[in-house]
Amino acid sequence: MRIAVIGGGIAGLVAAWKLSQRHAVTLFERHAAPGLVASSVTLDGIASGLRVDVPLRVFYPGYYPTLTRLYAELGVATEPVDYATTFSGGDGRVYFRWRNARLGGWSMPYVLPQDVASVRGWRVAQGALHFRARARAAQAAGDLGGASIGEFVAAERIAPEFVEGLLLPAIATIATCSTADARAYPAAVVLGYANAGVARQSVRRARDGADAVAAKLLAGITRVQCQAGVAAVRRVMDAGQVLVHHAAGDEAFDHVVFATQANQAQTLLADAAPDEAAALAAFRYRALEVLMHSDPALMPERRADWSPVNARVCAEHEQPESTIWINRVQPGLRHAAPLFQTVMPQRSPREDSLLGHARFERPLVGAGSAAALASLRALHAQPGRRVWWCGSYAEAGVPLLESAVLSALAVAARVEADADATPTGGRLAASTA
Repeated sequence: MRIAVIGGGIAGLVAAWKLSQRHAVTLFERHAAPGLVASSVTLDGIASGLRVDVPLRVFYPGYYPTLTRLYAELGVATEPVDYATTFSGGDGRVYFRWRNARLGGWSMPYVLPQDVASVRGWRVAQGALHFRARARAAQAAGDLGGASIGEFVAAERIAPEFVEGLLLPAIATIATCSTADARAYPAAVVLGYANAGVARQSVRRARDGADAVAAKLLAGITRVQCQAGVAAVRRVMDAGQVLVHHAAGDEAFDHVVFATQANQAQTLLADAAPDEAAALAAFRYRALEVLMHSDPALMPERRADWSPVNARVCAEHEQPESTIWINRVQPGLRHAAPLFQTVMPQRSPREDSLLGHARFERPLVGAGSAAALASLRALHAQPGRRVWWCGSYAEAGVPLLESAVLSALAVAARVEADADATPTGGRLAASTA
């Protein structure tokens, strides 16, 4: 079959790679390079030629089993990284610091006495222990229902110092959303992430970055067309095909896989049926800004307080600022001048320190997410389907690399099932197109 995959993020690359094993696949990407690496920054000076992922991509095996298996199959080498975190207030003073002792693939979190010398620090630590115990019990009991994490911690009377000072900023940082969005996250999703081993397993990264992952996947894709300029997708009912209108003209395919955001797919699908439009519109997004820079002013005031990850939590800002000390996360930069990546910035670095500036949109998870996913699954189950959707939003859980890869493989399996079930090689009669 001839298949088009629109979007070159991790979901699009995986879907195109998997389907190319049996079919003629064209991957359409709007950027000059695949979306997975389109915003990466190439460095000069002592680290000349080294590239840094934007945004930085890390994982831990307990919550990313599909991604872990994919990297193993591709032969992508990974390495453990230190992802200890400092939490500071708007005054620059540290109120809590979490560290981890790593041994191979395992990690043991701990805090030092000087990190929790204040009453606030002790309450954060005590709240963390209380939350951990209640999270395990609640997940084991399976009685969370549709409660949000805000409702869960209120019902369990978890210390507000922990909730406001660590839990919600951590959720907002991982999911790149506002504190209010974090509070509305389904408790089952948050507890699923927390209980999958994040405190016991080392955070890892692809040793050679997203470029290595993209290169492995691209090598197996039939055809890649960057700067494609896809403007519209429309089904040709009497031919059992899907027409992709792009910069070079119109091209017909047996199937089209949208590996874009749901809102982008909704815009591109010119003949979207009401149930398709409603399903895609149900997924919500939050704008995300990432800055690459060399300005230490966005780090904690004291150099001794710097951690690989540094969260700045201020009541006057709707979302926490997170600054990653790249030198501590990417070994090739260990001896280079300090380099930082700030996510959801509350402040601006010096203009002469700015190395890269990227804007994205990230899916939000809330009370309506389960219904939206059910609608998407119902669409994929329709007989004669020719248009499909995958991405980090398209699977349950925190929308991260894992859900993107899982959804891509699931869609590829459905397309394969259509090919196996259709004697004409995937083409259906006009009455079922």
